[in-house]
Amino acid sequence: MLLDFVAPVGRRRGTGVMLCVLGVLACGAMGLAFERELGERNRLDAAVAATAQPRKKTKTADPKLAAEQLAVEHELAIPWTQLLSELEAASVDVASTISVLEVQPDPAKHLVRITVEARSLGDALHYLERLQRSTVLRYPMLESHEVKKDDPDHAVKVKLAAEWRS
Repeated sequence: MLLDFVAPVGRRRGTGVMLCVLGVLACGAMGLAFERELGERNRLDAAVAATAQPRKKTKTADPKLAAEQLAVEHELAIPWTQLLSELEAASVDVASTISVLEVQPDPAKHLVRITVEARSLGDALHYLERLQRSTVLRYPMLESHEVKKDDPDHAVKVKLAAEWRS
């Protein structure tokens, strides 16, 4: 058996050169596409940054209108989605024993008052404990409770208060 360790020179040289040229062209095309996408990303980042900058507040001549605008801004700053979803999640845990009657926010104090009706005071306290594990509410506490004597089940009306985190 004879082994030829020397390959003939120039046998497939044209194919190799053509593959190298195609590889260089492909790398160049990828570089241009990357440059184009990077420019688009930078343009979009600039657009987002321009919209995210706080708008300059215009002074209103009417102080009553300015106070109303400030009240609306405070109202819109309330994290309603997180707040209501947290109250709903806490209600699901004790759905058969608790009914949420009222949710009353106080934007100026970052405080929310919650009125619930429970079958017993123990159920209301269990609901309060569940709210204390909340990530949205801070320092939930019992403000008052009242046993409804006219109700045959002697339900308890409970008022809770908590701060919300923004």
